[in-house]
Amino acid sequence: MKENRWSLRENSSLCRYIPIISILGAFIAALFILFYPPMPGIADQGDFQRVMKVTGLTDAKGQDSAHWFKYVVTEYKMLPTSSSRLLGIIPTTSMIYPITFGKLLCKIIGYNYFNTRILAFIYLILYMTGLYICFSCIHFKNIAAAVFFSILSIIILVDGNYIVWFNSLYGESMMIVGFILFISSIIYFLKHREDRSYKKFIFIFISSILFLGAKAQCFVELPLVVFIMLRIVKIDRKQIFNKTNIFLVITTLTIVFYVKGIYCKIDNSCGVDTKFNSVFYGILKNSQSPKKDLVMLGLSPDLSVEAGKHAYLPKSAYVKYIPWSDITNKEFNQKISNIKLAKFYILHPDRLLKGMEYTASKSFHTETSLGKYERSKVSKYNPEFNRFTFWSNFRNLKLPKTLSFIVVFYTLVFLVSFIEYIKNKKNEKITLQIEILWMIMFVGIVQFPMPYIGNGEADTAKQLFLFNYTFDITFLVGCTWIFDKLVATYYKYKRFYFELLS
Repeated sequence: MKENRWSLRENSSLCRYIPIISILGAFIAALFILFYPPMPGIADQGDFQRVMKVTGLTDAKGQDSAHWFKYVVTEYKMLPTSSSRLLGIIPTTSMIYPITFGKLLCKIIGYNYFNTRILAFIYLILYMTGLYICFSCIHFKNIAAAVFFSILSIIILVDGNYIVWFNSLYGESMMIVGFILFISSIIYFLKHREDRSYKKFIFIFISSILFLGAKAQCFVELPLVVFIMLRIVKIDRKQIFNKTNIFLVITTLTIVFYVKGIYCKIDNSCGVDTKFNSVFYGILKNSQSPKKDLVMLGLSPDLSVEAGKHAYLPKSAYVKYIPWSDITNKEFNQKISNIKLAKFYILHPDRLLKGMEYTASKSFHTETSLGKYERSKVSKYNPEFNRFTFWSNFRNLKLPKTLSFIVVFYTLVFLVSFIEYIKNKKNEKITLQIEILWMIMFVGIVQFPMPYIGNGEADTAKQLFLFNYTFDITFLVGCTWIFDKLVATYYKYKRFYFELLS
């Protein structure tokens, strides 16, 4: 009797078609989400200007801020792209690369304006590429687990509340596209580590740039990327000072320069707003003694008059310290720093815990109240969106939005994966895949506290976008592991039953 008719060894010809069929299903679902009329997107809430300014876009003639929050705008006037920014000499958001390619396509097609639907299609191709590589390169013990993983991946990772962001100028779309490409580049490297060509290293380098440069919140993942580069040197060891390792060192230094450059620029612009929010709309918002907290931060107690306010209110809403004003710059901006914020929470773990409980209450929420359609396509403002959103609706309505649930979930996944790692320590394929899972979990764990510490209670759900995405991948892997164990147990007892009969 054959050991398992569902094993990949028994169905090697069939397993080659699983990634192809899976990616076709994912692509069809994504096309329906993005391009079935009326074509959806995400309305601007005032964030697009930062991206447009550095990528060579501006508002089309006749546009004003009246569409903000409520209606999608798909057309923008094209300006020349700075070659210095494109080459990374002036570090710029990684969105400049798909946007520049989109501008080129628009000109070839004959469009007079840049259309974000073209950008959405570029994102879609990149995203599907990353998913296909993952489907193709991940090692499964049996075909049933491979099929289960593929189907669940489509339901979870091609959810409409992820894909709809592609038709916008928000960094969220570049962030998850860059992240899935980064994961796939590592998986591709592990499967082809005997291949001595440089293409796998170039793939890792490009995907790292796209991921880390997508949004400011990705910058904290730089140490992880550097660690992975060093881990690759260890895996690929033949000689320490061979050409490959020297190439990796150069690309790693380039990534560090790129990320540091973007961080410095953002810290001098929107970083001013986030620090204002982190203090006034975070630390001071629910404080029993705001003046005492300000003194501990090295700030004037007089700033307490603005406690509980964020940086985006009308000027008339502030008593004295208006964001970006000279007095606020002197008394607040020049004196506060991320180090002081971190130190405050280290010295007040109870305040940090309360902040994390608030953050947990905003987790698992990838939908948004921003408008989803163009003004000409709908009769009124419509934030509702329900195309292929089965998973995000379930996650938002059914999963506990509590800190205890998140801690227990990640603890269980880590403990089980660690046991599997020890049991399979001689099987490099399995141990390396578990290390990738730990990397994904680490990204999510780092992302979780960032919104509250770095931006107070402002826009928390939106800033948990990457955390939610990494949680979904971890959940996907966990479900696949359970399914694989159930299949293995079923065939184990089935074989035992037949042996008894014989």
